[in-house]
Amino acid sequence: MTKETADRLFQYRKANGYSQEELASKIGVSRQAISKWERGESSPDTDNLITLARLYNITIDELINGTDEPERTTATEDTEQTVEEPYEEKKEQPKVSFVNGIHVHDGKDKVDISFSGIHVETKKGESVHIGASGVEVDGIDEDHIFKRKPSWTSAVLPFTVIIAYLIIGFTFEKGWATGWLLIFLIPIIESFIAAVKTKNPSAFAYPVFVAAAYLTVGMLMSIWHPTWIIFLTIPIYYVISNAVTQKKKEREQCNKNRE
Repeated sequence: MTKETADRLFQYRKANGYSQEELASKIGVSRQAISKWERGESSPDTDNLITLARLYNITIDELINGTDEPERTTATEDTEQTVEEPYEEKKEQPKVSFVNGIHVHDGKDKVDISFSGIHVETKKGESVHIGASGVEVDGIDEDHIFKRKPSWTSAVLPFTVIIAYLIIGFTFEKGWATGWLLIFLIPIIESFIAAVKTKNPSAFAYPVFVAAAYLTVGMLMSIWHPTWIIFLTIPIYYVISNAVTQKKKEREQCNKNRE
């Protein structure tokens, strides 16, 4: 870790009014770990960087590289070129923010995940929006939100997920920060069972599965770009599943006519 990054960790902690003990308690590490980070003797891992960025309400890039770029002035054109080129390259990196949700912006490619839903837009004009009202692809309402039916899984699954979350939270250092992803298992498993029982692939909550996969990779590996592309598989999935369902209906109708 650079001296500048270590100083920034110290400054952000002080600016937010935390002692080393308080900060260590909040993010689940030892006070000695905080002290080593601020002296530049060791670096926080990816999970700790994500937690710190959320706690300070800033992006990971701001935490590591700072908010203000130093002025780049040189005596000759040659030296100016060598300084400006990497600077321009750096500006092209995707921006990741955890303010009021998870937001990944890379130019015109955007992924926004919040309580209002999941919104994906690409520079080619393609878009996928997942919310309480359904799934909207390129402005055309696909209306593929699965409907849960009462079953034994409705009672057993939530209880099982809560128990698993508690075990992970108490067992692993970052269990509380990432274990909540288990919640996605409830609609995924229930809809999968419904799809198998009804032999209707459209009943599977594929948008929820995609969101769970994206968040899991992002939270555990800090890979937010370009994994957002998997959201564009949602309309493809429903085109295929609708074709399968339609073929099945036509076959059933044909069999009835023969009878």
